[in-house]
Amino acid sequence: MKTMSRCQIVCLLLVVLLFTPKAYTQSSAITQLKLDGLDGSRSVLSEYLKKGPIYMNFWALWCEPCKLELRALKNFAKEHEGAPFTILAVNLDSPKSLAKVKSYVRSQSYPFPVMVDPNSQVFQALNGQNLPFAVLIDKSGKVVSTRTGFLPGDEKEIADEILKLSMMKE
Repeated sequence: MKTMSRCQIVCLLLVVLLFTPKAYTQSSAITQLKLDGLDGSRSVLSEYLKKGPIYMNFWALWCEPCKLELRALKNFAKEHEGAPFTILAVNLDSPKSLAKVKSYVRSQSYPFPVMVDPNSQVFQALNGQNLPFAVLIDKSGKVVSTRTGFLPGDEKEIADEILKLSMMKE
C-alpha cells in the first residue's frame, strides 16, 4: 500500500477544511436559528426538531428549479402526512416581493410551513451559495447533508434520504 506524502496530507486536510460548513457546524447553534413565517410570526428551528428531522429548502420566485423541487416536496409531504419529519420551505426573495411570494404560496397550497429569509442570513449561515439549496438536519440538530440544484428525478433520492433519517432511532 502506498503511503501519502506530506504534501498530499496537507492538500487533503485543506480540501476537508474548505468543504466543511464554516458556520453552524455545531448542532446547538443550528437549533437556535430563528425563522420568520409569511404571516410575520417567528419560530426557532428547535421547535420543528421536536417532531423529527427537517428538510430545509431555500427557494425564490425567479428560480424555476426551485419551483420544481417545491412541487416534488409538496407531493412527497402529502404522501407521507403524519410522518416524523418536517419540510420547511424558506423563501429568499426581497421584502419588496413579499406580496407576490404570499400570493404564489397561497396558490400552491403547500402542506408545509413556508418561511422567509429576505436578507439571506439563515441561507448564508448554512453556507448556501446557489438556489435551490437544501439542508437535511437530524433530530439532534446536526446537518446530515446539503444539496444544491434540482433536476427532475432528484425527488426519489431526496425522499429516500428524508425517510431513512426519519426512521432512525435516537
